[in-house]
Amino acid sequence: MEYALPLNLPMKIRITALVFLIMACTEAFACTCMGPYKSTTIREVAEWYASQSGVELIFEGEVISQELRSGSLGPPQTAMSMTPGGRFRVVSFAVTRVFRGRKEEHVSVVTGLGAGDCGYDFQTDHAYLVYASKGPSGFWFTSICTGTEAIEDAGTAVRFLSGEKPTADDLLSPQAYAKQYKEKILPTRTGSVCGYALKPDGTPLKGADVELWELRDDGLPSRSATDPNTTRDDGHFCIQFADPAHYLLTVEDSDFDHDARYMAFYPGVKSRDEAVPLEIKPGVHLPDVKVTTFREPLYMITIRVVTPDGSPVSYKNGCGVEVHSIYRDPLSYHINHALEDGSYTFGYIPQGKYVITTYFQPDFADGEMKPFPEASKWKVGRQELIVQGDTEVVVHLEPASPK
Repeated sequence: MEYALPLNLPMKIRITALVFLIMACTEAFACTCMGPYKSTTIREVAEWYASQSGVELIFEGEVISQELRSGSLGPPQTAMSMTPGGRFRVVSFAVTRVFRGRKEEHVSVVTGLGAGDCGYDFQTDHAYLVYASKGPSGFWFTSICTGTEAIEDAGTAVRFLSGEKPTADDLLSPQAYAKQYKEKILPTRTGSVCGYALKPDGTPLKGADVELWELRDDGLPSRSATDPNTTRDDGHFCIQFADPAHYLLTVEDSDFDHDARYMAFYPGVKSRDEAVPLEIKPGVHLPDVKVTTFREPLYMITIRVVTPDGSPVSYKNGCGVEVHSIYRDPLSYHINHALEDGSYTFGYIPQGKYVITTYFQPDFADGEMKPFPEASKWKVGRQELIVQGDTEVVVHLEPASPK
């Protein structure tokens, strides 16, 4: 399980309230941050972030491009548990002002993708106040643990870093500032949509999850917004504080007792290709919408991983499998798990096209992170699969090419 505060709040307020996040799964860490929880004013929060060891570069700049890369750069000290491998993003900035460090016109900063890897979700063409430290390989690194935030929310920090006197807002407590921000500022920068979710027969669908999922074509992770509660007795939902963007709206409610689920994309269609996007604008509440769902069966996939010589692979030597739908949205299925005696069974999978891949997680025994010996022996196994019922699939591993 992963715990997080609302992403719409300013970074310093979220970090103030964050104490820790726990491990989410066996092959990856969730993000862990320690914030200025003893600070009594927003000014003290700004002082705390600026005084952290390792912060060698603080600058204001606009994001001009972002690039996704694969590999492992290692977790720097400013992110106590950043995911040690996988993908990360390199963010290029046009620098407008430097508060600490060498002044350069352009700076590239590494961060994670977001969610459990401590990555900061930068938006291209937006301006930020960035706190960066040197990573193990000499790259500049930032995360949600550092105080980095959008420039429109960084007034207190900018005044402190510039040596200016604090304003009345700067002397508010973190709790009072967060309340003021949510009530007065956030509604002007975000939009909302409410409506009703219905079963196929037109009766209210109670207890369903409703989500806005951002449409984007740059390969970066999509933003999302949800109703913090499931749909009410009458099927009503309301999503507030969604960042301006184009979104798909989805409805889902699982019926695990009957291996089925209710699902739909707005305006009441079964496939993503038929869905009609909703445009969320700042300060705008869209008219109520109605979404009639479909009921579809869910299935199981049993995956076995086989080596040419029959040697077993399992969680004992770090091997696992990932199952990914060809789509990325709230109604698609994405999961991974370590193997148990060479196989694993995933349940509650919707029909559709999937890609199965193998992976080897690091060995975290004795408090150290090191690769399992088997990780270098095998190429990544990959297989496509169309699920139309309960399915068994065998993935064959091939020896890695000698270096």
